[in-house]
Amino acid sequence: MFTQIATVVAIAAGAAATPVVRQNSGQATYYQASGGTGSCGQQLSDSQMGVAVSSNMGCTSMCGKNVEITSNGNTVSAPVVDCCPSCEENHIDLLPKVFESLGISQSEGVAQVSFTLQ
Repeated sequence: MFTQIATVVAIAAGAAATPVVRQNSGQATYYQASGGTGSCGQQLSDSQMGVAVSSNMGCTSMCGKNVEITSNGNTVSAPVVDCCPSCEENHIDLLPKVFESLGISQSEGVAQVSFTLQ
């Protein structure tokens, strides 16, 4: 009996140590932070790297976690700094610096991306 309990505890501990990775593909838009405060509690700037994720994804629990984003053959990593209430789960909103780092012109407005939340 003790061996079975120890095995279950060991398996549970190993599962808890495994990071949750969410891989998605969808669209990205950009938004102007204009010095406002994001849902994660920090003041935002258009010149910083940052991502807003869907409120449906439990965004405030993801504050500070990195998102790896790929588009146009470019990959960047940026932290979750805000929530996007109007975004679906396959839609992320990027601060302008992230958008431009992916080689996407702001005049395009929307881009197809793949992204991994870690």
